[in-house]
Amino acid sequence: MPRYGMERDTPALNSLLSALCRANRLDDARAAIPVARAEAGTRPDADSYAILLEGCEAAADPLVACEVFGEMVRAIGFDPANVPAYDSFLTTLVSSDSATALPEAMEYLAVLSRHGCSPGEKFFRAALAAHLEARELRGAMVLWNDFVGRRGLVPDMEMYNTMIMLQGSLGHPEVIVEYLDGMAFNGVFPNTDTYNVVLQFLLKGRKLREVAAIFSEMVKNECWPNEANCSLALRMFLDTRDWEMGMKVWNCMVENGLPPLEEGGNMLVSKLKDDRLPEACKFAEDMIDRGIKLSSSTLSKLKQSLQKVKKGEIHDHLLRKWKAH
Repeated sequence: MPRYGMERDTPALNSLLSALCRANRLDDARAAIPVARAEAGTRPDADSYAILLEGCEAAADPLVACEVFGEMVRAIGFDPANVPAYDSFLTTLVSSDSATALPEAMEYLAVLSRHGCSPGEKFFRAALAAHLEARELRGAMVLWNDFVGRRGLVPDMEMYNTMIMLQGSLGHPEVIVEYLDGMAFNGVFPNTDTYNVVLQFLLKGRKLREVAAIFSEMVKNECWPNEANCSLALRMFLDTRDWEMGMKVWNCMVENGLPPLEEGGNMLVSKLKDDRLPEACKFAEDMIDRGIKLSSSTLSKLKQSLQKVKKGEIHDHLLRKWKAH
């Protein structure tokens, strides 16, 4: 380098380290630091170790990452501004396949915190995913309160979805609605997938009041429930005799072509026929007009209900339409 008038200084060293790491030559990059120090007195800085730790992350090598982290602390100490290095280091640890990856990463996070240092958003995202995989709610909540509550990190949709999945899968459906509120507050708007995950967990927990509110909100935002959620929501509202919500779900399904139309329509008519016979007849006729198959069994049940109130002619009208289609 001196031959070309270039200084063998720290920026030059960092350029070399970066090139070696990009070429997947992490060992050579590590070896370059003592050589540079011995031959030119060049000392690595925070960026040098950030580059090496990014290389460890790319290589998915937590053992080497721990070695590099130790070398960094001995060489330059702890520096609150060295976020990229800490971010790559802890992300490498928490993303590894080791059974101790998550607790080890949390221990190092505690060490950094004691020295006033912190990783960044990349680690937070990876750590939340690791807590979800381990089904470890308590640690995830501690992490969330630390990064979001204390450090002021604004979560993105992926982070919110991870917490929703974790809370919901561990049987806390009532809590996940709070995350939807937090999303809106932070300008992160739920998409169809998020709404459907929330709806799925609320239905599983039989939180029908919350289901009704979320269903109305998502439809208003033109996010449609999937087939499983449509079927279960319709069944649950009808089984609990919440006719208004049952009909609201059905109307949404019909207007937007959401399956399962045949199964849902027959269930709706069969459930409504005893308490809401006029609506049952209206929906039955609408199904026929739309070409949605009304089963002979459903039509027979409707006939019995109509005959009880001496309205057999309505059945005859429906039967003629049914045969014509």
